Amino acid sequence: MAFAAGNQERDLPLGELIVRAGLLSSVQLDAALASARSSGRRLGEVLVEDELVDERGLAQVVAQQEGLEFIDLGKHDLEHEAVDLLSEPSARRYLALPYKLEGSAVCVVIADPSDDAALDAVLEEVDRPVRFVVATRTEVESALREAFGEPYAAA
Repeated sequence: MAFAAGNQERDLPLGELIVRAGLLSSVQLDAALASARSSGRRLGEVLVEDELVDERGLAQVVAQQEGLEFIDLGKHDLEHEAVDLLSEPSARRYLALPYKLEGSAVCVVIADPSDDAALDAVLEEVDRPVRFVVATRTEVESALREAFGEPYAAA
């Protein structure tokens, strides 16, 4: 694993944190868990796609669970020197984007901080200390388009 959150929330299931945050009732959670199991989708996908929880609320809870800061990426300008630290294919694959420098470190926004393989890949590719933060998938995808343009369709 790339790193461990310094809080006890990492040990709590996402669904429990969402109920504790008042975003969902226990009954709604049980139904969403059943739907996730039967469809093979992740709980977060079910919650957002079925409009039980909005994307922002989910991202905030996931950030809290992982012990990371949640940011409104639209309020930040992309620093090109930071963006250049991660290749476009990696940024798109992992939905992660270095967006600003902080001294010798770089701040990387990621849509799914629970994806340890993505965190490890970013840490391996970026040649400086990394501080991860979380934003919604939609905001990260928008920032990727701003940084690299529209992705090319496979021919």
